[in-house]
Amino acid sequence: MSTTGYATRPAKPRSAPPRPGFRLRHPRRTFRITTGILIALLFAIPIAYVVMISFESQGQFVRSPLAPPTSPTFSNFSAAWTQGDLGPQVLNTILYAVVAAAISVALSLLIAFPVARRLIRGSTFIYRMFVIGVCIPLPVIPLFIEAQRLDLYNSRIGYILLHVEPGLPLGVILLTAFVLSVPEDLDEAAYLEGCSYLRYLVRIVAPLAWPSIVIAFLYSLLQVWNDIIGPVVFLSDPGLFPVTRGVYNFYGANVSSYTILAAAVVIVSLPVVALFIVSQRQLLRASVIASR
Repeated sequence: MSTTGYATRPAKPRSAPPRPGFRLRHPRRTFRITTGILIALLFAIPIAYVVMISFESQGQFVRSPLAPPTSPTFSNFSAAWTQGDLGPQVLNTILYAVVAAAISVALSLLIAFPVARRLIRGSTFIYRMFVIGVCIPLPVIPLFIEAQRLDLYNSRIGYILLHVEPGLPLGVILLTAFVLSVPEDLDEAAYLEGCSYLRYLVRIVAPLAWPSIVIAFLYSLLQVWNDIIGPVVFLSDPGLFPVTRGVYNFYGANVSSYTILAAAVVIVSLPVVALFIVSQRQLLRASVIASR
């Protein structure tokens, strides 16, 4: 017992100094980078394998399907282009995808602005319906009945109009989120300057929302470009076929010619890859804006 009348507490043992070792300065960043590299490899390996097969001869592929080509050949691409009649089909696909994606983005902007500014009744309900629409698959049977009744079956205009819907929900969601970030003072300033509604959307909102518009456009374009069920259901004229149905028919006729089929897949993928390369700057800009 101490003389002051207070019990003394035992001294705590000193903690041992940290042992020197390897520690990551930014573990979260390292985890994200590692995960991104693994995901990239997961998608890049099958693509690289298809590209490698497209430069091999059929005999070499049969002998060693996993070995790289010893003498690359370009004859597979010419054979796929001529035998599959890919020229008109690629042009049809570009027409369908670009026009349908442009209409989808324009409608998305026209819908997103009044929904974000709550200029119409039930804007919250409308927004939720579009969110649900992202998760709902395309109703093929009702669209087939609608196409027959509206005389849209087996026509380019009908095929384009029937493919506006796949990219519309995501476009409305992206552009609504962007419009919400735009201050309403800008709307009032444009109104005081005498700017009309459509002119305000085209001249002011659209340039500011350009990264979001590019993402919505690319998403809608891919939905049309990769569609395999739509051409089978809505088109019967071979002259109107897009490239997906052309490759499908080409696969049925050349089921054992894997090298030519791989060359056809590479040809079909090149326009989309070129479009993504051209839009890379806008995609990076959109990712920076989204991270803020």
